[in-house]
Amino acid sequence: MVLSVVCTTVADIPPNELGALPLVAPARPTMSDYPLVSVYMPTHNRVELLKRSVESVLAQSYPAIELIVVDDASSDGTWQYLTRLAATDARVSVLRNETPAGACVARNKALAIARGYYVTGLDDDDEMLPDRIQLLVEAYRDDYAFTTSGYWWVTETRAKATMCRRQVITLEQQLDANYATNQVLTTRERMLAIGGFDEALVSLQDWDCFTRLIKAFGPGLRIAAATQNIYVDHGGERISNPTKSRAGFARFLEKHEAEMTTRHKLNHAFWLKVRIGEPMTFIELMRSLPAGYILKKVRHYMRYLTK
Repeated sequence: MVLSVVCTTVADIPPNELGALPLVAPARPTMSDYPLVSVYMPTHNRVELLKRSVESVLAQSYPAIELIVVDDASSDGTWQYLTRLAATDARVSVLRNETPAGACVARNKALAIARGYYVTGLDDDDEMLPDRIQLLVEAYRDDYAFTTSGYWWVTETRAKATMCRRQVITLEQQLDANYATNQVLTTRERMLAIGGFDEALVSLQDWDCFTRLIKAFGPGLRIAAATQNIYVDHGGERISNPTKSRAGFARFLEKHEAEMTTRHKLNHAFWLKVRIGEPMTFIELMRSLPAGYILKKVRHYMRYLTK
């Protein structure tokens, strides 16, 4: 296991209608109260990876944890594992979709029953490092929309600390790239206030959700630590389903275009190419370079030029 570390350098950069649900607004707790943190986790047919993720949540140094796992119609023994776990650990609650409904539906179901003052998430193939929740709760302030951290990008051959510099994440920055990473900690009240995750999105659900949090509640805060492992099964970038990725990027642009500048749109187009593994033409590269991320764009261009 990769140990949690504080990072001093920045690495390359690589959400429904819940309005009817009650907005629970307890008094702002102090750290001495150890306010409950609810962790939502959707899963589908990855029981062996799921076990690692679940164990990492239950092993947190922070003492007040609720884990809500939503099984999205798995057929590999996931539900049997989860029901046994919930029967032996009072911190664990489990739900099941009888037919696949998608990760956003699963997350929103978990948010609907969450009892925590704070909420955060974890994907079923990733892993929290032991102090993650403690560090995020300690850093949380009401004038930030959320707290987040960097992470370890773990392949079969190496682990790279990524996005580890402390950063106050403004809307201007978040529209350029998902500086919030794939998980944040915020209050349940705030997540319900923005409607949770957009169940119509087929990709970019996290980027969209955290952008809406910033729009509603101000900048987010990323702390200078890598507190989770994000696992990939190969040494390169993750290549996503092109059809879903294009649809997700188009929907994101439709939702947030009013706040996006030409620079944002150029960078948005670049991240789509990275996501689906599509090369840039020389003209596209020259047009995009003034929008920033120069080194990443040149590297992306050269990678496909040499193939």
